[in-house]
Amino acid sequence: MYDAEPLVFDSAAAGQTSARLGVGLHHLRYVLAAAEYGGFRRAARKLGVQQSAVSRRIKELEARLGAPIFERSLQGVQLTKAGEDFVRGAQTAVMELDLMVDRVADAGRDQMGSLSVGVLGGLGGGPLQGLLQQLVRYDDGLRVDLVEGEAPALVGALLAGRLDLAFLLDPPGQLTSIAAWRERLMIALTIDDPLCAKSALKWSDLVGRRVLSPTGVAPAVVALASRRAPNLAVEVLNAGAGGAARMTALGQGCAIVNEGALAPVTGVAYRPIARGFLPFRAVVGRRPEKPAIRRLLALVEATA
Repeated sequence: MYDAEPLVFDSAAAGQTSARLGVGLHHLRYVLAAAEYGGFRRAARKLGVQQSAVSRRIKELEARLGAPIFERSLQGVQLTKAGEDFVRGAQTAVMELDLMVDRVADAGRDQMGSLSVGVLGGLGGGPLQGLLQQLVRYDDGLRVDLVEGEAPALVGALLAGRLDLAFLLDPPGQLTSIAAWRERLMIALTIDDPLCAKSALKWSDLVGRRVLSPTGVAPAVVALASRRAPNLAVEVLNAGAGGAARMTALGQGCAIVNEGALAPVTGVAYRPIARGFLPFRAVVGRRPEKPAIRRLLALVEATA
């Protein structure tokens, strides 16, 4: 057994000979057509050009190569030995080029028919679900891929062009974004908690308690809590809204979650908190623009 050395492609050197001699793709196609149809006139008819153009380009190519490709006669043209070698190579080159173009074009069409959307982990349905439902009703052939993650990972994917769009709370300045929606914050409490008697809570009501926040919205919740109640400490829980609510049911504290991610958990009730809203923004990634992105942004602006 041995390790084969990797094939090294020198892009600077590739194509230097053909470039120096001025050999282009049109030369190859004219030669291949003349060889296939046995004459310049029939090749020109097939290619939709003048016979003089085919004849002139092939003569030009032969002069640059310094060798005849065809033997000419009243009956037509016939490949020389050098011409046969040239045609074999040209056929392979043109076929490989056409195949590569087809593959890239197919990939482009597939990409234009898909939309990759990033969401904060545990974001839930809420306004986003309704927006995406409207979008797929407009284009039932559209494939939507939802990618859940924490904000830094989603931002990295947007900057690297791996995501078309993401809904974030604090987008980076170098990416385009628009206001999407505001989502109310809710407090998860055990049903026997005295605070459940209130229809809405103040931030100060939570001071002195163990307060949890799911990972996805935690940075925004912590920042908001520091402004509303400086003495309130919020713990970041490595879980989604459902996990935070289950921790509450176990008597491990109360949890601050966004309304769109509320999870029904036995023994847990939710109450809104005053002046508690999270402003989500639709952030466009560094990918080629797609019609689906424009349509989704239009829906976002219409509902914001």
